[in-house]
Amino acid sequence: MAIRQTTASEVPKRPLGRLQATKHQTQDYYDLHSSVELLDVKRIINNHKSYIELVDDGYLQLMEISGKDLGSLSYNEIQRTLDNFEKWITDFNTNVQIEVTTLPTDTTTQIADLRHHLSLVRQEKAKLSPTSRRYQQLADREGLLINDLQVEESIQQEIYNTEFILWLFAPTTSEMDELVRKAKTYGNNDFVPQEISLTKKEQILKQFNNMNEKV
Repeated sequence: MAIRQTTASEVPKRPLGRLQATKHQTQDYYDLHSSVELLDVKRIINNHKSYIELVDDGYLQLMEISGKDLGSLSYNEIQRTLDNFEKWITDFNTNVQIEVTTLPTDTTTQIADLRHHLSLVRQEKAKLSPTSRRYQQLADREGLLINDLQVEESIQQEIYNTEFILWLFAPTTSEMDELVRKAKTYGNNDFVPQEISLTKKEQILKQFNNMNEKV
């Protein structure tokens, strides 16, 4: 992600060497705030669109481009996919960029579903005698659900996916609305970027603005 440019007149003079921490302002405080000043991002707007407001005016929207396993497609299907991508990139000739990033596998839906079923099992189990057959069946079911839940949580923590992220830029939110509409419709329903969650946007911005993060 580009770093906001500053001129010499914009940067206040400061003494050489590390800043001396005061009672209320530690070195970590200066490190954090000096880094924040370099970021292009001002905030993520708190609504269902979650557009990203930029420091130097304008807005950014991040969308996910789903990959295709071309090895499993026929020659005609591959050609159609390539033609539709070429059509999209030609017709959608605007201020965009596509970045490749690596993010944790999202198993949020699976985890929520497993926790829901686990809760139902435990509620029913609490009403039964430990010596009943149904209680033992529910106990076995509980164990399986706990194991499945641990697997999904491990996947989310340990397995990362390479993803293609579309970066859209527009001067106003209304123009961004139109840009998003075009992004979704210019690929003949074959190449259709998808909106992504607020959490994933935060992950992406953290990666691209943190030199210690692997992109």
